[in-house]
Formats: sequence, C-alpha cells, structure tokens
Amino acid sequence: MGMWTIPKEPTEEQKFSAAELDEFTAAIATAVYARRMSVPVIMALEMAKPLSFLGYSSLVVFGPILEMIIDPVKMEKFQALLADRSRIERLIVSIEDLEKSKTEDKEGESREQR
Repeated sequence: MGMWTIPKEPTEEQKFSAAELDEFTAAIATAVYARRMSVPVIMALEMAKPLSFLGYSSLVVFGPILEMIIDPVKMEKFQALLADRSRIERLIVSIEDLEKSKTEDKEGESREQR
C-alpha cells in the first residue's frame, strides 16, 4: 500500500463496523433532509467525490484541532465515511431517497384531496 492509497478492506485497526457507519450515514442524511439542504449537499458531495482523498487526508491532519470543537467519535466516523467513495455514494442515495419519499407523500395527499 502506497502513500496515496486509502485501504479498502477492513483491518483490525478500524474502529467502526459497517453497521455503525451505515447508521451514521443515515443520521447525516436525516439531518440534511430536516434542514432542507438536500440539493446543495448532494451537489457538494458529487463535486467532492473525486477529491475524497484530499478531504480524508485533511481530516487526518487537522483532526486533533477539530476534535477540540467537534465530538471525536463523530469526527472519526466522518473520516471513515470520506475514506470510501462508495460510502459517499450511499450518503447521496440516502438523501435522495428521503427527498423522493417526501415528493411521493405530497403526490398521494394531492390525489386524495381531489
């Protein structure tokens, strides 16, 4: 493994299971949806996907400083999320699914009102 690669397979060093990271992804998606920031966040994530290594690396470098402000466990989970592009894609899909469910609910309401 070189300097410019992020490990893909789980190692003994990883602190979080896939279920914990999926739960964290769902929590982020719910928070984004609740704040009505779905479109800007999806656009930012799509643009940042090719640069996820830089985001991961910067969190590793600035992590100790940011941990004074942000919960260290959430910071490490966010690092693990950025380390894997497929997890970023799952976050995007989760946000889109929440938006789709909202539009389907509104369509169902309007049909019942007619």
